[in-house]
Amino acid sequence: MWSWLSVALSGFISISASESNQNKQAAAFKTLSMVMLVVMLWSQGTSLGLSAWWITLGLLISLLADNLYILNKQKKLCFASYIAGQLCYSTSFWTQLSGEIVWWLPAMLLAIGIVVFFLMLPKIDKLLFPVVIMGMMLLQLNWAAGEVWLFTDTTASLVGFLGTLTLTLSAALLAVHDYRHPIAYGRYLISGSYLLAHSMITATLII
Repeated sequence: MWSWLSVALSGFISISASESNQNKQAAAFKTLSMVMLVVMLWSQGTSLGLSAWWITLGLLISLLADNLYILNKQKKLCFASYIAGQLCYSTSFWTQLSGEIVWWLPAMLLAIGIVVFFLMLPKIDKLLFPVVIMGMMLLQLNWAAGEVWLFTDTTASLVGFLGTLTLTLSAALLAVHDYRHPIAYGRYLISGSYLLAHSMITATLII
């Protein structure tokens, strides 16, 4: 419990520092939050499999993307890092699957994604290509986590699935807030939901 509270506190300090334009402090505390998630993952007494390595890699790559974003450097590398981090997370879920795929789940996610895309289109018209790429990556991440939940039907897998959906929500809020129309308390909502998503995805192998 204290470990999770430490992650949340560090994340809150990072957001507050970013709002105050103290970017180096924000990057330092964001790094601390992500590193603590990695430590929590590997400090368990049980043996971890391949999924843990993929989640660890996803956390570290996402950490790189976060710092580039906070410091406003290398925007193309920042975007590519976000995509790579999501790919690592999805791989961690895909490696847990065996057997037949439930096809109604991706169909439902795709339908919801198309509706949301057209609703957001007037707000993100200048970001069409990156939004489509990010959307496709998040869609398959949601699909992978959802398949694991349907296959295992455990609380941990449900937390992971909800974590990927939260990550998708955070990305959508970011696109609107940064590039079209500022949202009230947007930075706290975006960064808070983003850290919560990473924590929930990590928690799939902890709880």
